[in-house]
Amino acid sequence: MKLDRKRKHVFTSGNSVPKKSLSADKKVIYAVLGTMILPVLVMMVFTGCLADLPIKLNDKSEESQVETSEAETTQDTGTESASDTETAKDSGTTETEKAYANDFTLLDLEGKEVSLHDFEGKIVVLNFWATWCPPCRAEIPDFVETYNEYKDKGVQFLGVSDDDVKSLNDFIKEYEINYPTLLDGSKDTIMGKWGITAIPTTFVLNGSGEVFFNQVGMMSKDMLVKAIDAALQEESGY
Repeated sequence: MKLDRKRKHVFTSGNSVPKKSLSADKKVIYAVLGTMILPVLVMMVFTGCLADLPIKLNDKSEESQVETSEAETTQDTGTESASDTETAKDSGTTETEKAYANDFTLLDLEGKEVSLHDFEGKIVVLNFWATWCPPCRAEIPDFVETYNEYKDKGVQFLGVSDDDVKSLNDFIKEYEINYPTLLDGSKDTIMGKWGITAIPTTFVLNGSGEVFFNQVGMMSKDMLVKAIDAALQEESGY
């Protein structure tokens, strides 16, 4: 009799929940959490909370890389260097003029040709970006502010984008961008040639067009200023 009472107590005491009911409750909880977390993540991306992450360009070839080494630059400019040598000999000079490295020509938003060598002798900040890219949008105000501070110190900013002209004009007006924005795919398509697989990507070039610094992902103003100052210091020889 005692054993029977004990067994009865085991089956009747407590308010245990059947396993099936517990599993169903978990599923409901997970579903609710999922619907709450997903919108938060989307909002974080588009409000700039994740703005320091570069946006991958999957359709760009990873095989194309910016030619920054001395050997590659020599290969690309070999014909020009030979031509410069002949010109120097004809003019009686003894030194060969060095060709401007990494040169290209694109159209600006007004349809005018702009070449990289137009800014020979200046430090060039070359920024690849797009209007739809959150980290690009986040860094643009610092770029505009920094350009205003350095434009009279031998520094030129250039933006390169493959957006449509209307989107770019609207964005430039909104953010008050006062340096040239060039259209990739106008006279040439250079993103692949520069090895751009994610944006924003920024290069700082010396006065000869050679890459001094590059950054994949958003740049803070402090990072940008340090890179420009270092390039200016090297260019001056101090």
